[in-house]
Amino acid sequence: MMKHLLLLAIRVYWKIPTKWHQKCIFRETCSHYVYRKASERGFKAGIAALRERNELCRPGYVVYLSQGHYYLKTANGTVFEEQEIALSELPPCNKHILDLDNYVPKQIEY
Repeated sequence: MMKHLLLLAIRVYWKIPTKWHQKCIFRETCSHYVYRKASERGFKAGIAALRERNELCRPGYVVYLSQGHYYLKTANGTVFEEQEIALSELPPCNKHILDLDNYVPKQIEY
């Protein structure tokens, strides 16, 4: 019963115009991830997935390029590979990517 209420709540959320949603940093959006987990494993797994994504989606993430691959590092230090990152967070959509492949530290004069 609780599983079905959670799934219904997510389906209602999907009906809300996207301008009212926050942009997700993951390729599988948070709501789709929670829906999938709840569908597969039940209410408790869905709530656990919701908590997990809530912790990861806190402000402070960075997308960076290293050795030709893109990575997303969340505020808690978890690193995700390119196939898990939302396309809106990758070039050409995102112009604010830390390029470690071409990083040249500034010289500090004393």
